[in-house]
Amino acid sequence: MRAAERRLEAITANLANVNTTAHKATRPVTRAFVVPGTDGLQREVATRYTRDWRQGDYQPTGQTFDLALEGAGFFVAEGPQGELFTRNGTFRMDSEGVLLTQEGYPVAWEGSRGDIDPLGPVPVVDSSGTVHQGASAIGRLQLVDFADRTQLSDVPDGYYSAGSLVERAAAEATVRQGGLERSNISPIDELVAMIRVQRSFESANSLMRKIDETYGRLNNARM
Repeated sequence: MRAAERRLEAITANLANVNTTAHKATRPVTRAFVVPGTDGLQREVATRYTRDWRQGDYQPTGQTFDLALEGAGFFVAEGPQGELFTRNGTFRMDSEGVLLTQEGYPVAWEGSRGDIDPLGPVPVVDSSGTVHQGASAIGRLQLVDFADRTQLSDVPDGYYSAGSLVERAAAEATVRQGGLERSNISPIDELVAMIRVQRSFESANSLMRKIDETYGRLNNARM
């Protein structure tokens, strides 16, 4: 029953983020294991959450600074406490030509930061993340990936953080300008899963009641 509750929590979180840009679904994983107890070995059940990193659908927006990643990788933002990683490419440019995330964090570039001329031609971002303005290449947006994404920590507003010991890997993602990656959550699949979990919970609850009633009859018979 506790495992069913954890699964319902994950489904509820997924449904709440169906329309969140580039959101990755949370999947519960439940396993049983044996541990020493006071009366010998006893079975325990534990549930943990993992991320489903499958690609979300591409949604065209026509906005210059909306960027979507196709494939494995993350954009890098300069957060208040260090680097943050995200697949949400809803960016904007400030009055000084600095590319920012929705939360106002500067987007990281390879090498020195590229500054866009607010009064210049419309910037063009190619598939490698290189930003062009007119005939000039301003610089390339930093893209990274990780050898083991399970070591990433969730941060509010759809970001992830990584410790200094988390091994980085080359990003394989390509950049598409003028659109965003949708969440990879299917509302229908989540609703079907919710019904299954609710039935499982009800079955377990019914079984517990029957066991309790059985113990009650045995205790009453002894009195």
